[in-house]
Amino acid sequence: MRSDGPKPGQPAETRIDVQHSEPRDASRGSRPLGGDASRAGEIPAVEGALRVAGPTPRNGRSFFRPRTIGNPLRLTGWRRYAGVLAPLALACSAVFAAPAATAAPAPTVDSVKKQVEKLREEADQAAEDYAETREKRKSSLVKLKAAKKDYAKQKDRVATLKEQVGLLAAESYKKGELSTLDLFLSDDPESALAQSGYLPSLSDRQAGALNSLTDAQQDLLDTQKTMQEQADEAKAAQTKMKKSKEKAEKKLASAEAQLDQLEASQRAAADVAANSGGTVSDNAGGDCSAGAAAAPSAAAKAAINFACSQLGDPYVWAAAGPNSWDCSGLTMAAYASGGVSLPHSSRLQASYGTSVSISALQPGDLVFFHSPISHVGIYLGSGMMVHAPSTGDVVKVASMWTTPSAAVRLG
Repeated sequence: MRSDGPKPGQPAETRIDVQHSEPRDASRGSRPLGGDASRAGEIPAVEGALRVAGPTPRNGRSFFRPRTIGNPLRLTGWRRYAGVLAPLALACSAVFAAPAATAAPAPTVDSVKKQVEKLREEADQAAEDYAETREKRKSSLVKLKAAKKDYAKQKDRVATLKEQVGLLAAESYKKGELSTLDLFLSDDPESALAQSGYLPSLSDRQAGALNSLTDAQQDLLDTQKTMQEQADEAKAAQTKMKKSKEKAEKKLASAEAQLDQLEASQRAAADVAANSGGTVSDNAGGDCSAGAAAAPSAAAKAAINFACSQLGDPYVWAAAGPNSWDCSGLTMAAYASGGVSLPHSSRLQASYGTSVSISALQPGDLVFFHSPISHVGIYLGSGMMVHAPSTGDVVKVASMWTTPSAAVRLG
C-alpha cells in the first residue's frame, strides 16, 4: 500500500525504499527526494517496506538500516559490530599485556672465533678448488697448443700425400699396364720391369701412397678431436674457477660480517685466534736459520731461505708474489728458487716428490693440512713451519697447530 501523507497527530516520516535505498518525502507523494517530477510513479512501491519514525537526517538518510521482513533479526547501527569488536578488544589486550621479547644475546669472542674459523676453512677449500682447476686448465691449454702444432704438420703431410697420389695416377694413365706378352718376349724380365719403372710396380706404389694418405687423414681427425676436447675442458675449467672464486669471496665476506659484530678490541682478539696457524714463533729468525742449516738438500735450503725472506707479507688468496702470497703460491715460488717446479695448488703439490711419514719429517719438507687438502707449509724442524696462513694474516713462522694430513720431500 502507498500513503498519501502523514496522519493527523503523527510526525513526518521518511519512507525507505529497500530496493533503491532512496528516501522519499511523504509530503511529496511517491517522488524521490531531489528527483525530477517527471519521474513520479516510475518507481513502484516495494511490498513490505518498513518505516522508521523520526525526523529526516540532514543528509537525507537514516543512520539505522531497516530490518526487512526477509531478515527480521538483522542487527542495525553499532550493534552490527559488537560481535567483531569484543574479540578484537580481547586480542589487543592480550598483545599489550604480553611481556616484551628479549633481545638476542651479544655474540662472544669465542662464538665469533668459531664461526670465522669455519667460514675461513670453507673459503680455503673453495680457493683450493679454484687453484686446482686453474692448474688443470693450464694443462689443457698446453695440450691444446701442442695439438694445434701437430694439426698443422699433419695437414701439410696430408696435402703432400694427396699430391703424390695424383702424380702416380697420372703416371699410370700415361704408361698403362705392362703387358704379359712384353714380359714373355723379353730375355730379361727383371730388366724389362726396371726399364719400365715398375720396380716396385706402379700399382704397389699407388697402394702405398693411398694407405699413407688414409693414415695421415685419420691422424689429422684424431688431432682435431683432441683439440676440441682440450678446448672444452679449458672452457669448463674457466666456469668452475669463476664459481669457486665467488664462493670463496662470499665465505670471506661472511667471516668479516661476523667480526663486525664485535667491538674493536674483541674483533682483533677473535681475528687473531681464528687464523689457523698455531702459535707464532718469538724467534722466527732463529727457527729459519736452524731449518736452513739442517736442510737435507740444496733445493730444500733454498726454499726455506726464500720463504723466510717473505715474513710479514700479507696473505691474499690465489696470489703468488712478489709481495703477497697464498699458501701454495709461497711454497711454489720457494721451491722454484731451488730449481724445483711445482703447480700452484696444495692438493697437486701433495702428489709431487716422495711421500714421508710425519714422524720422519726433515726441514724443507712440505706439510699439508685438512681433508681434502687445502693448506701447505714448509717444515723447519722442532714442530715449526713457515707458511702463509689465511686471509687477514701474514707469512709467518708458527707451530703446526695440528697433525699434518700428508707430507712430501722434494729435491
